[in-house]
Formats: sequence, structure tokens, C-alpha cells
Amino acid sequence: MSSTKQAADADVACIGEGETLRQAGHRMRELGVGKLRVRRDNGDLQGVISADMVVESIAAGGDPKTVTVGDVVSFRHPPARTRPRLRLRWPAAVS
Repeated sequence: MSSTKQAADADVACIGEGETLRQAGHRMRELGVGKLRVRRDNGDLQGVISADMVVESIAAGGDPKTVTVGDVVSFRHPPARTRPRLRLRWPAAVS
């Protein structure tokens, strides 16, 4: 891992996808933040969970001791090989 990546990840609050909503809430409170990056078991970014998402899930009847962060994460990254590629087409030169 490069030192730039280590430095960038050092200040980012993260939580594992298998952690519970209760653990996520406690971690946000402990760190004084409203959002956490969610990481898969292999370390890849899975998405983001916010305090609002935790509250909404519990209000909808989710058990904070059993519902996992991975169950309510806001954005799931597709595997790199299936991501669409951006292709730019430049207009022909005007003469």
C-alpha cells in the first residue's frame, strides 16, 4: 500500500459491513461524526452509512442489535470489471 493511500485512509472514519447499527451509532458518537465509510471484509469501500440512515432503519422496526451496516449501506460499488467506462468524443476540428 502506498504512503499516500495510508495517509488518506488514516483520517477517514470507517466501519465494517458486518457491524451492527448499534455499533455504528456508538462509533459515530465516539468520533463526533454523522457518517462512516463502510468497508467490506477485504478492505474495499462498500459505501457510506449516516446517522439518519441508522435512525430511519430503527424507526422502521429494525433491531439495532441484529441489523448490520451492510444491510442499510447507501451505495454499493459494483466490481471494477463491470463498471461502465466513460468515453469522451471530441468534435471534429473546425477549419
